[in-house]
Amino acid sequence: MQIIQIDATRPTINSETIFNIWKFPVTNSILMAVLITVIILAFSYFIYKKAKVMPKSWQIVYEWLYEAISGLIDQLTGDNAITQKIFYLIAGLFIFIGFSNLLGLFIPFLGSFTYKEMPIFRTPTTDFNVTVSLAAAMVIVIQFASIKKWGLLKHLSNYFKFHEIINGFKKGIGAGFMGIVNFIIGLLDIISEFARVVSLSMRLFGNMFAGETLAIVLLGFLAYILPVAWMAMNIFVGFVQAMVFGSLAAAYYSLAVKGAE
Repeated sequence: MQIIQIDATRPTINSETIFNIWKFPVTNSILMAVLITVIILAFSYFIYKKAKVMPKSWQIVYEWLYEAISGLIDQLTGDNAITQKIFYLIAGLFIFIGFSNLLGLFIPFLGSFTYKEMPIFRTPTTDFNVTVSLAAAMVIVIQFASIKKWGLLKHLSNYFKFHEIINGFKKGIGAGFMGIVNFIIGLLDIISEFARVVSLSMRLFGNMFAGETLAIVLLGFLAYILPVAWMAMNIFVGFVQAMVFGSLAAAYYSLAVKGAE
């Protein structure tokens, strides 16, 4: 008995370089990211030009999405003023990551376009370079937001707590040693910022890369039956991962600008 099979190329961890602009390599994941950005911009322009006071069905869906994202960010920050500041950034992350996770599933033939036997398009979130860049960019934005809110010296004092040692020894030997402990904890907070980059990027990359790899394995093992259920699960996971990444970014931002409060 022969099982129906589908041959497919399994994704590699490293993305393929399609061409170079001077010395800058343009990979298939970058091309996919550019395509997704163009689609989002085109859709946004369409909404901007066609939106009316009496909304049609597509505008109702857009307004519902706007309110849902805004409400979620509000719950995370607990402050509408912060929500208004970061809404477009977080919503942009939601939409871009969501499109990145799901576009390849809804338009599967994108992977069939090749150049020199290499796929031209690759899901951006299955490329670790993309996910770590997104995570690093968010952590940098959060650092600048904290500096803008509290000032450079106050921001640095969260990591280099010399004042804890000085004020502690003024109170006594015991308090001074506790100040040293707090100083060490502050240095560990620097490591935690790098850990945020790793955790955000690895969570997104790991889930999407594993999902795409397993889907291809299932397609090769038993086409048309089991992969359908797995692709449905991938759609759910892709949506959840976009929400998790954006939610954590919003929570980190809120913590940075609220400080000790």
